Amino acid sequence: MLNHEPSRTFHGDVPISEKVCLVTGGGQARGKAIAEALARAGTKTVAITYSDDREEAHQVYVNIQTIGSGCLLAHMDVTDRPSVRQGLVWIKDQVGKIDVLVNADTAPWPDPIDSTLTDECVQAVNVNISGQALTSDEMLPFMSIQKTGGLMVGVAVEDEVMMALKTIAEPGLPSSVAAVISPMTALAASRGITLRVLPAGRPEELAEVVVGLVNG
Repeated sequence: MLNHEPSRTFHGDVPISEKVCLVTGGGQARGKAIAEALARAGTKTVAITYSDDREEAHQVYVNIQTIGSGCLLAHMDVTDRPSVRQGLVWIKDQVGKIDVLVNADTAPWPDPIDSTLTDECVQAVNVNISGQALTSDEMLPFMSIQKTGGLMVGVAVEDEVMMALKTIAEPGLPSSVAAVISPMTALAASRGITLRVLPAGRPEELAEVVVGLVNG
């Protein structure tokens, strides 16, 4: 996890019943668990994104509405900056703000990942690691203008994945989520935004932790 520990949770004064939470990868197991847990916890609106799994994401969209929270469904490719920006603009136009970002989008890792640098491996890094930084970086301006600040949550990759990525001699290829997100922690804190990177874990475990963070 990141070492940065702000003196207070900037978004803590806003009750969960008034928060808009964005969960990327809403059609996948991790995103689904987190998004539906936030809805059960009483979040005002849960926005979920999808890339090429719209059918699965739409089912989560229906589930969240059945639970009783508002829900938005948006296309977003976390590896493509214009796509991320367009998605954030659309969500903010619909509901006026975004209080929480949870980077839950995932892509499968090739097996083994340390044998050769393949396009599949690079794509997995782009989604699972670099995409979290890109989405967080694009979110900063949106949250910066909100008087209540915000919360951005990332999820680390497994230790064995990080170790394998460190053996790949490819300049600029990151091996951890903390490494790509940590450079923006000080700027985020100065703008009232809390950043957290959670250890890798089962979807249900991550969902429980995220709900606790969102509750402040």
